Amino acid sequence: MTDMTNNNMTGQTDEEIINHEQFEDMRDLLEEDFVELIQVYLNDSQKRVAALRIAQQEDDNANGFETAHALKGASANLGTTQLVRLSSQLQECCRERHISEQADLIEELAAALQRAEQEIHQRLGQ
Repeated sequence: MTDMTNNNMTGQTDEEIINHEQFEDMRDLLEEDFVELIQVYLNDSQKRVAALRIAQQEDDNANGFETAHALKGASANLGTTQLVRLSSQLQECCRERHISEQADLIEELAAALQRAEQEIHQRLGQ
């Protein structure tokens, strides 16, 4: 699984960053609260990436799993597909007790968050 995970995470920039239908459904559902939700999501996601870096450095698989799980769930709600996929991969690595070897995966996750943030701002006209 680890070899496959590492191969899958490199160079996948052609994958959709945000699922358009899911994103727009959430926007329609929340209406005027949507922008506030986006800000909370982006702030929380940045904190979670920082927590994942610490968990990786401290070889803390339990904390890494919980943080990756929370990031995956929040990302799934907005349709940020790359973040869902990468968080799921990291969760599996933590389940297998390999977070200490996942610095590259965490940095790919951070880059995916940056791409998602840029696309969100474009969609919101910011």
